[in-house]
Amino acid sequence: MEKVGCYIHIPFCHKKCYYCDFCAYMNVENRIDNYINNLTREIELYQDKLCVDIDSIYLGGGTPSYIDSKYIESIVKTLHNFNLDNLKEFTIECNPNSINKDKLLLYKDLGINRISLGVQSFDDKVLRSIGRDHSSEIAISDIELIRNTGFDNLSFDLMLNLPNQDYKSIKNDLNIVKSISPEHISWYSLIVEEGSRFYTLNKKGKLNLMDDDIEVDIFDELIENLDQIGLKRYEISNFAKKGFESYHNKKYWEGNGYIAFGMSAAGYLGNYRYNNTKNFIHYNNMINKNKLPIENIEIIESQEKEIEYIIFKLREISGINLKAFKDKFGVDFIDKYKDEINQFIDLDYFIIDDNFRFSKKGMDLSNQFLSLII
Repeated sequence: MEKVGCYIHIPFCHKKCYYCDFCAYMNVENRIDNYINNLTREIELYQDKLCVDIDSIYLGGGTPSYIDSKYIESIVKTLHNFNLDNLKEFTIECNPNSINKDKLLLYKDLGINRISLGVQSFDDKVLRSIGRDHSSEIAISDIELIRNTGFDNLSFDLMLNLPNQDYKSIKNDLNIVKSISPEHISWYSLIVEEGSRFYTLNKKGKLNLMDDDIEVDIFDELIENLDQIGLKRYEISNFAKKGFESYHNKKYWEGNGYIAFGMSAAGYLGNYRYNNTKNFIHYNNMINKNKLPIENIEIIESQEKEIEYIIFKLREISGINLKAFKDKFGVDFIDKYKDEINQFIDLDYFIIDDNFRFSKKGMDLSNQFLSLII
């Protein structure tokens, strides 16, 4: 039976952050009950059509921890109609200010074994400037609560290049990370996405962000410091202690299959990628007609699949295993892309042995090479 990942989207939040362009809604609590009923029905519709083995689950959003834990319980009970015997990782996204002891204990009872906490910064001034509804004190308190309820696989997100963020603020974030010693960190640079509040501000010239060179220098220092405490960089923006790399996210990077449920969720099975509708009414109407709420299906041809594999694998520090690439696509990577490689071969961009991967310098400038591949 094929082993696949499973992504489930919960589109509810207490407050939408200024950088967010995700399918997330606030002040629509009256929709939660109906949405969860539709979501569990969608899962059942797939169970009638698919025979797969789910070995990773990721509850994302929005803020899954914002809704009552009875809804999470309902989702998980419905998922058990799939084969979950080989489940390796079960993650729920949480935000500070949205969890309590009872919720966390129920999550643990349901088999959730990994918490991904949206911290973003430990600087209250920065948190206010990006529209977060928690303080540094609340984040640290909630991290202690997560630990005290027995979760030994904690990841949290931090961000770089935020308004009101300077070197001192980032250094403080790093020191707190060292004191907490999480198993995993995702430390992302801000991308100003169309549809976000920040996009509008940036178009008006009202978003004061770091100089690119300063950001690169700071990130290099973060990489070095995180490495010293056992958080090894294994992907462009992700760091983990040994054995705690995100199993679910690696499915995306390896080009492996995953099913997806909920509004706006995207799945990938066989040669097909699909996206669900982002509209509450459309989602409700399609489920009520016993139809999958798919808005778009795309056939992924072999060359496109190869290009996507290259892009994702080169985001990882380990890069592309050359034998695995040839086994998967039937061609030699170095030979097929020799013209693109030769344009940078004298610039120390690459490390080539059994794998083809970016050097530190190449990782910082990876888009220059990948643009030729695309």
